[in-house]
Amino acid sequence: MTRRELSVMVIWALLTVVIVAAERDWQTGIWREAKVDRPKVSFGVQSRDPNSNLPRTATARETRTFVIETSTHRLELRQDATVETPRIDVLIGEPVVIAVEKKIVYVKDGDGKEHKLNLRKMTPLDR
Repeated sequence: MTRRELSVMVIWALLTVVIVAAERDWQTGIWREAKVDRPKVSFGVQSRDPNSNLPRTATARETRTFVIETSTHRLELRQDATVETPRIDVLIGEPVVIAVEKKIVYVKDGDGKEHKLNLRKMTPLDR
Protein backbone atom coordinates (compact mmCIF):
# COMPACT_ATOMS: atom_id res chain seq x y z
CA MET A 1 0.00 0.00 0.00
CA THR A 2 1.40 3.35 -0.99
CA ARG A 3 1.63 6.32 1.28
CA ARG A 4 -1.02 8.13 -0.76
CA GLU A 5 -3.47 5.22 -0.46
CA LEU A 6 -2.89 5.09 3.28
CA SER A 7 -3.49 8.86 3.57
CA VAL A 8 -6.76 8.56 1.65
CA MET A 9 -7.90 5.71 3.92
CA VAL A 10 -7.10 7.72 7.05
CA ILE A 11 -8.99 10.75 5.72
CA TRP A 12 -12.05 8.60 4.90
CA ALA A 13 -11.96 7.03 8.35
CA LEU A 14 -11.85 10.45 10.01
CA LEU A 15 -14.69 11.76 7.84
CA THR A 16 -16.77 8.71 8.73
CA VAL A 17 -16.28 9.37 12.45
CA VAL A 18 -17.24 13.04 12.03
CA ILE A 19 -20.33 12.16 9.98
CA VAL A 20 -21.47 9.52 12.49
CA ALA A 21 -21.05 11.96 15.39
CA ALA A 22 -23.05 14.60 13.54
CA GLU A 23 -25.91 12.19 12.90
CA ARG A 24 -26.87 11.61 16.52
CA ASP A 25 -30.59 11.61 17.17
CA TRP A 26 -30.79 14.54 19.60
CA GLN A 27 -33.87 14.91 21.78
CA THR A 28 -34.84 16.89 24.82
CA GLY A 29 -35.47 15.75 28.35
CA ILE A 30 -35.77 17.13 31.86
CA TRP A 31 -33.20 16.72 34.65
CA ARG A 32 -34.88 14.87 37.55
CA GLU A 33 -31.98 13.84 39.83
CA ALA A 34 -28.23 14.22 40.20
CA LYS A 35 -26.06 12.59 42.85
CA VAL A 36 -22.32 12.14 43.44
CA ASP A 37 -21.05 9.20 45.53
CA ARG A 38 -17.50 9.29 46.85
CA PRO A 39 -15.92 6.34 48.67
CA LYS A 40 -15.27 6.96 52.35
CA VAL A 41 -12.06 4.95 52.33
CA SER A 42 -9.60 4.40 49.49
CA PHE A 43 -7.49 1.23 49.44
CA GLY A 44 -4.39 0.73 47.36
CA VAL A 45 -0.65 0.99 47.17
CA GLN A 46 0.67 4.52 47.03
CA SER A 47 3.12 4.89 44.15
CA ARG A 48 6.17 7.12 44.20
CA ASP A 49 7.38 9.69 41.71
CA PRO A 50 10.46 8.14 40.02
CA ASN A 51 12.21 11.52 39.78
CA SER A 52 11.82 12.78 43.34
CA ASN A 53 10.86 9.55 45.18
CA LEU A 54 8.00 11.47 46.84
CA PRO A 55 4.65 9.73 47.28
CA ARG A 56 2.06 10.41 44.61
CA THR A 57 -1.46 11.16 45.65
CA ALA A 58 -4.02 8.86 44.07
CA THR A 59 -6.82 10.54 42.19
CA ALA A 60 -10.06 10.10 44.06
CA ARG A 61 -12.81 8.19 42.22
CA GLU A 62 -16.45 9.10 42.33
CA THR A 63 -19.68 7.81 40.82
CA ARG A 64 -22.04 10.36 39.35
CA THR A 65 -25.66 9.26 38.94
CA PHE A 66 -28.23 11.20 36.91
CA VAL A 67 -31.91 10.75 36.07
CA ILE A 68 -33.43 12.32 32.96
CA GLU A 69 -37.04 12.06 31.81
CA THR A 70 -37.93 12.29 28.13
CA SER A 71 -41.45 12.34 26.75
CA THR A 72 -41.44 8.52 26.64
CA HIS A 73 -38.79 7.18 29.06
CA ARG A 74 -37.03 7.69 32.37
CA LEU A 75 -33.26 7.25 31.94
CA GLU A 76 -30.92 6.39 34.79
CA LEU A 77 -27.35 7.32 33.87
CA ARG A 78 -23.98 6.74 35.49
CA GLN A 79 -20.53 8.22 35.09
CA ASP A 80 -17.51 6.67 36.81
CA ALA A 81 -15.08 9.55 37.09
CA THR A 82 -12.21 11.13 38.93
CA VAL A 83 -12.50 14.49 40.60
CA GLU A 84 -10.66 15.97 37.59
CA THR A 85 -13.32 14.78 35.12
CA PRO A 86 -15.31 17.79 33.89
CA ARG A 87 -18.61 18.17 35.70
CA ILE A 88 -22.00 18.55 34.09
CA ASP A 89 -24.00 21.53 35.31
CA VAL A 90 -27.39 20.14 36.33
CA LEU A 91 -30.41 22.20 37.32
CA ILE A 92 -33.21 19.91 38.48
CA GLY A 93 -36.40 20.55 36.50
CA GLU A 94 -34.54 22.26 33.64
CA PRO A 95 -34.37 20.94 30.04
CA VAL A 96 -31.39 18.98 28.72
CA VAL A 97 -30.40 17.83 25.22
CA ILE A 98 -29.48 14.14 24.93
CA ALA A 99 -28.80 11.43 22.36
CA VAL A 100 -29.26 7.74 23.21
CA GLU A 101 -27.08 5.23 21.36
CA LYS A 102 -27.50 1.69 22.71
CA LYS A 103 -25.96 1.75 26.24
CA ILE A 104 -24.39 5.22 25.89
CA VAL A 105 -26.15 8.55 26.39
CA TYR A 106 -24.56 11.78 25.19
CA VAL A 107 -25.56 14.87 27.17
CA LYS A 108 -24.93 18.41 25.93
CA ASP A 109 -24.07 20.97 28.58
CA GLY A 110 -24.86 24.68 28.42
CA ASP A 111 -21.74 25.33 26.31
CA GLY A 112 -22.70 22.64 23.77
CA LYS A 113 -19.96 20.25 24.94
CA GLU A 114 -20.92 16.57 24.86
CA HIS A 115 -20.53 14.32 27.91
CA LYS A 116 -20.61 10.54 27.53
CA LEU A 117 -22.61 8.66 30.21
CA ASN A 118 -23.49 5.00 30.67
CA LEU A 119 -27.15 4.06 30.44
CA ARG A 120 -27.97 1.97 33.52
CA LYS A 121 -31.73 1.69 33.15
CA MET A 122 -34.40 2.84 30.70
CA THR A 123 -37.96 2.69 31.98
CA PRO A 124 -41.00 3.50 29.81
CA LEU A 125 -43.26 6.18 31.26
CA ASP A 126 -46.92 5.29 31.88
CA ARG A 127 -48.90 8.19 30.46
